[in-house]
Amino acid sequence: MRFASSSGLALSLALLGVSGCGDEAPPPPATRAVTIPVEARVGSELFACGRTYSKVGTSGASYEPMDFRVYVHAVRLVSDSGQEVPVALTNDGTWQRDGVALLDFANKDGLCANGTAGMNATLKGTVPEGHYTGLRFTLGVPESLNHGDATTSAAPLGDSTLFWNWRGGYVFARIDGRTGGVPTGYYMHLGSTDCAPPPAGQTSGTAGCAHENRVEVRLEGFTLGSSKVVMDLAALFADSNLDTNAAVPNTAGGCMSQQEDPDCAPVFARLGLAFGDLAANPAGQRFIRAE
Repeated sequence: MRFASSSGLALSLALLGVSGCGDEAPPPPATRAVTIPVEARVGSELFACGRTYSKVGTSGASYEPMDFRVYVHAVRLVSDSGQEVPVALTNDGTWQRDGVALLDFANKDGLCANGTAGMNATLKGTVPEGHYTGLRFTLGVPESLNHGDATTSAAPLGDSTLFWNWRGGYVFARIDGRTGGVPTGYYMHLGSTDCAPPPAGQTSGTAGCAHENRVEVRLEGFTLGSSKVVMDLAALFADSNLDTNAAVPNTAGGCMSQQEDPDCAPVFARLGLAFGDLAANPAGQRFIRAE
């Protein structure tokens, strides 16, 4: 009987070990926690309920805040190579869930009766380790969640003051204020409109909306750890006359995303959204910037 040499046996075992290692899955990439600050402003001034801001819009209106809340989702950072890397938003039970975040800048001070004691001005989550030079996200609620039931949904989608109805869905941005010319309130509510009835066999939801009105935000030059997102009401209303409301029947005071309301035209242009014969222009978005 012949036996393999000790050196031959060692070589065979070593090759077997190499072959076995090759079948192992690579370790998952390292991740890091990220916090993206979001600052609400009116021009150069910080936004706060209970304050009065001057020279807002084309009429130089005196503006008193009544509400300022915004939903965002699909948050992505942009790597040096230009690759979009999704931020896994943390489910915190209050402000973030299922990839959707509610940014809330309104407490109960002043005229902000719809506000809550708590406010949220950050996006929190995790991303793979890396160097990032841009930020992108969508202002609004994703279509897959937009036509649920706010009375049974978990936070942050359980607020009925940010919900129109099952067909229209959520109010993506609620920005309300009072001016000298419109003392009853100049309202800006952004959401999907001209939504079809529910599909056959369903009692809620919609078969689709003609105007989805989600804002695609692309912020170049955003450096994670040193940059912040700025949402500027003075920039949003720069081309709007907040002291008057267009005398068009069956339209709201201000802009409620109705295509028939000319008060929406300058706001939609500043959001980069389509309106009437004006095509969508994401590059023309001026409401949100990075600093």
